[in-house]
Amino acid sequence: MIVEYISIGTEILLGNIINTNASFLAEQFAKLGLTAYYQTSVGDNKARINECLNIAAGRSDIVVLSGGMGPSSEDVTLESVSIFLGRNIVDGAIEGSTVIPNEFGNSSGEIITDNGHYYILLPGQFNELKPMFLKYAVPFLENVADSVIMTRTVKIAGINEDEVEDKIKELMLNHSNPSITIYPKSGEVHIHVTAKGFDENECERLNKPVIKELKTLIGEYIYTSEDEVSLEQSVVDLLKSNNLTISCAESCTGGMVASRLINVAGVSEVLNNCYITYSDRSKHKILGVKKSTLAKYTAVSEEVAEEMSQASALSNKADVFVSVTGVAGPDSPYEGKDVGLVYIGCNVKGNNKVKEFNFKGDRMKIRECATTAALDFTRVCILEYITKTQFDFNK
Repeated sequence: MIVEYISIGTEILLGNIINTNASFLAEQFAKLGLTAYYQTSVGDNKARINECLNIAAGRSDIVVLSGGMGPSSEDVTLESVSIFLGRNIVDGAIEGSTVIPNEFGNSSGEIITDNGHYYILLPGQFNELKPMFLKYAVPFLENVADSVIMTRTVKIAGINEDEVEDKIKELMLNHSNPSITIYPKSGEVHIHVTAKGFDENECERLNKPVIKELKTLIGEYIYTSEDEVSLEQSVVDLLKSNNLTISCAESCTGGMVASRLINVAGVSEVLNNCYITYSDRSKHKILGVKKSTLAKYTAVSEEVAEEMSQASALSNKADVFVSVTGVAGPDSPYEGKDVGLVYIGCNVKGNNKVKEFNFKGDRMKIRECATTAALDFTRVCILEYITKTQFDFNK
């Protein structure tokens, strides 16, 4: 079945707000096996809304509208749809509709069936629309949809989009159902494996061998194939399962690594102390980085990243200590060291490693990429330590 989304609100057309509803609903439509060809944004004008409804009804089976459902004079969605369908508004709802309760706001939604078409009306506030759609619209649409689409996400770090595509291009060419699509993120690459079938079991059967092939081709870079698992979650899970604790010392990222880790519920079991050692003085006084090292190599160097991750001045060290130092820009204070140059150190129980990275983008982009790289480098170093320990034990 074909679904179309109409977002209503002059503020969207003026760019005053970001239409987060559009991406959320597009994802939900795909999961439900609904085909979406069009999304339309229209202002709070009854004539133009009517025009959009006419067009949508001529090419789609399901029309989802959001916005303009409030009580003010500018909220004309309900009246526009009632005129289009030729139905009266009775007690605040269109005649013959099923009212969707709003547990987080004042504007209810509606589901209307009319001449083989389905119309779903929702408020524009995302924190109201999302729970209403998931709780009430999804069960309804599951009953009317004629197929199911299921997407599995394979998440990758430590390799860029072009490298991923080069490694899996033959696999991509040889599959249409499921389809394989690459999406770059900040410092990550996500691969969506999407199958269309009669039910979830068929979709899972189609997706499973493709995910297995991806693990064969690029398994060393995959940190999860579970949609709900983030990179920081994978690091925390790895620490927990191996009874390891972690601390971090950050310069150019300014606490972003710690912030990502703290996103994970239960991280208190493994996270010790975190330090923002932005100045040379703080690197020396807090972490014990030698003044001579700073003077000879500058703060942005492999040597300083290594001494930061050793944290010789700290008496209470974690099992894993990660450090980040680099040039976030927009200018570099160090001669011969370009904006985007970042060194990341990771010390796992005395096994110290440092890696150089060169990122591109503005200040925020570089910091985001450095944060992701630090988390992934930590993950890799922990895995290498575990593998080495197991090998030595078996030996």
